[in-house]
Amino acid sequence: MISPGPAAGASASAATAESGLPRPRAPLLSLRILALLCIGLPLLVYGVVGAVRYKQITAETEVRLDRALRIATEHARRVLETNETLLARTIDAIGTADGAAIRRDEKRIHEQLRAMSQNKPQIQAVWVVDDGGEIVASDRLYPMPAGVNVADRAYFQWHLDRRGGIFVSELLIGRTSGRTFFDLSRGRYFADGNFAGTVSTSLDPDYFGTFHGDLAADEPGLAITMLREDGAILSRWPPLPDAPERLAPDSPVMSRIRAGQTRGGTRGVSSVDQRERLLTFAKIGDYPVYLGTGMDMNEIRRRWLDEMSWLAAFGLPPLLGLFLVARIAIGRTREALDAAHRLNQETVARRRVEESLLQSQKLEALGRLTGGVAHDFNNALMVISNNLFLLKLKHPETDRARVESMERAVGSATKLTRQLLAFSRRQALVPEYVRLQERLPSFRDLLEPVLGRQIELVVMTAQDTPPILVDPAEFELALINLAVNARDAMPGGGHFRIAARNAAADELPPQLEPPMAMIEANDSGIGIEPELLSKVFEPFFTTKPVGGGTGLGLSQIYGLCQRAGGLATIQSQVGIGTTVRLFFPAVAERPADAANEPPALPSDLGKTVLLVEDNDEVAAALQPVLLSIGCEVTRLDRAAAAEEWLSRQARLPDVLLSDVVMPGEIDGLALAQRARVRFPGLRIILITGYAEQMEAISRQGFEVLPKPCSAEMLAAAIAGQDGQRAS
Repeated sequence: MISPGPAAGASASAATAESGLPRPRAPLLSLRILALLCIGLPLLVYGVVGAVRYKQITAETEVRLDRALRIATEHARRVLETNETLLARTIDAIGTADGAAIRRDEKRIHEQLRAMSQNKPQIQAVWVVDDGGEIVASDRLYPMPAGVNVADRAYFQWHLDRRGGIFVSELLIGRTSGRTFFDLSRGRYFADGNFAGTVSTSLDPDYFGTFHGDLAADEPGLAITMLREDGAILSRWPPLPDAPERLAPDSPVMSRIRAGQTRGGTRGVSSVDQRERLLTFAKIGDYPVYLGTGMDMNEIRRRWLDEMSWLAAFGLPPLLGLFLVARIAIGRTREALDAAHRLNQETVARRRVEESLLQSQKLEALGRLTGGVAHDFNNALMVISNNLFLLKLKHPETDRARVESMERAVGSATKLTRQLLAFSRRQALVPEYVRLQERLPSFRDLLEPVLGRQIELVVMTAQDTPPILVDPAEFELALINLAVNARDAMPGGGHFRIAARNAAADELPPQLEPPMAMIEANDSGIGIEPELLSKVFEPFFTTKPVGGGTGLGLSQIYGLCQRAGGLATIQSQVGIGTTVRLFFPAVAERPADAANEPPALPSDLGKTVLLVEDNDEVAAALQPVLLSIGCEVTRLDRAAAAEEWLSRQARLPDVLLSDVVMPGEIDGLALAQRARVRFPGLRIILITGYAEQMEAISRQGFEVLPKPCSAEMLAAAIAGQDGQRAS
């Protein structure tokens, strides 16, 4: 309600723009963006490089896994082929001999087998088994102990069933050596085709483990596993003490082998050590044996983290340096901007004070001009009104309609002078009985031009609103100030509502007590910042730009309510609107005719009056009025002359009636002050048209009447009727 645009929060920025200084936030924001870029761009590049390197390390690992798989597969294939050849040569050396014949020729066969297996570290032993499952010859033992039977072994049953081909056993425990091995075996048959037994080579799993360990020496985290196609594990590097004997059927590798794949790669959790790995596998030739290689994903991540740590170690110092430089630049820029902002605020504040002083000086000059004009005009109105009174008194037969027309003209002119004096803050306050139900709607025609067409005006008065005592001209000025502030707060249009009602007890400020009448004015404007609400009633405080307002509107409203015995409050929400409430003490209802009935005029007061008035015409009009109410009048035109006259009198007059503003060494107030000291029993009544004089005179304990005053008011004051005097 008190700011014309986005003022309350934005007045500082508006003032900054007016001052020509740079906007304080823009450079600081640019530096902050630059600082963020100094950090953000390297971090972004670091993140992109990290993502790319992770993919590259993973791809490189897959290549190394595939290389290790190919080497291990080729090695295993050659070993198995060598052993298959050894089996074939063993069958050729034995021929179709039965077990008894082999026993008889055991020494030769033993030496021949020994020669064939020599320098083959992968072979633990070569065995010859007869058709009953008894071992009858070996390259390791001679003579072969009787009774060593392997008929229960799976490989023997395989060949007994004539399934043919090479059979690879699972890991077994030797019955003569106690060592772990797995067999590569073939069936042997007589000339008639009957089963004659088997020949087999026991392969050492540690041989493969050692080779695979050497292969993985340069690849931390690499695991190599040899297994049968049914998942039985034949060897593994690195060895695990509690490793399972076979892969789970649903493990990543076994799932693909069971699906018929002979080579491939995947990523998953190993069923052997429960670690997430990159996995590759391949079948070894035509044998029912597979080799699998796996790389622990944690190792991949470790390598990636090591590499990124080195990159961060080299990149972090320059990054921190950039950040510190940016922070220092931001700090210095903030200090410079704060200094510039403080200077700007001081400049704006000084300009606002200068503008307020200029407005005050203008108002003072205008007040002196209008006050002087109104003072002289009031004197003229007093002459006219008093002569009209005398005309009605001495010539009652005069055309009453014409006299009443002249009285209405005098009343209009009196109201005009009050408005002029109210504008210049020099009006003599004359509280009147006001019924808001009648007075408030009449202001619509006055306020609509002030608000303009874009703002909708609503004026409402509850029927139970009590009357109030208020100076009409000041009250009218207060409503105009509210309308002007509402208009400035709604540059794009909106709603302005004035409503009067009886104030409820919970609506009253703590310092007020019911009954109270409340006038509520609210708008739909931009609102006021919360931290500014406590200052808006201060004189010369405004949120409008320099030149946009004097800051006296709300202070006038506050002063009006305070002088009437009430209070003004304000509430506001930014973006929603502002509400100003005016509280006035309620007065008792008067009958309609009693409210308009003039006080009875006494006919014979029997008072002696010293009239001190420098204006001859005013004095000429006042004297007959005083005479008509039974007063004996002595008139003097200077305060000094009146003081001298009083000092010579043996008997003082009943009343000293003096104007305040008059030429000479002393004015009417100084005369009253001296007379009160020298003549304490003398009644003193002063007349003035200036509000500040009336208030100052009242504070000093003098009776004071506003100018112009009616004959009835003058007679009541001289008669000593306090209820009719203004104070």
